Amino acid sequence: MQIHQQQAAQTQPGVSELFFASLVASALVYVAGALVFSGISFLGTRTGGFFAVLQSLAMFASVGLIAATMLVFLVVAPLGTALGLAMLKISPPGWWQGPITGALVALSLEASVLALFASEPLQPEWGNAATLAIPVALAMVAGAIVQQRLLRWPAGRPRG
Repeated sequence: MQIHQQQAAQTQPGVSELFFASLVASALVYVAGALVFSGISFLGTRTGGFFAVLQSLAMFASVGLIAATMLVFLVVAPLGTALGLAMLKISPPGWWQGPITGALVALSLEASVLALFASEPLQPEWGNAATLAIPVALAMVAGAIVQQRLLRWPAGRPRG
């Protein structure tokens, strides 16, 4: 039993691998989120939907990209690394570790943004629910992708 635990501990992703995986997952969420929210702006406009999409994509590609890059390196990737390490320590190896970690990162960021910047409680509307649910869903998918494709954890190739 102890030998099996030592082998599992040796093949777990390290801090640098988790940090890089957090960067990749953040990039996936940002690009997919930009496309999803641009699509929503297209569907939500009766006239000029194409220009609304172009305007939205231009914002994501310019000011949004600069702000997101700073935020990812300073907040998101360290948070993802810390939560990933905690997930590896407190739970047995499983396919669900990446999606759960992604959801925890997204929920932590959403809660902190709402706590810092919301001046009044959110109204229970579908738009608010979708705006909060889309990043969580994208983070879960990105967490699964980086766990399986990048980290190859669990049951990945031996590290060393």
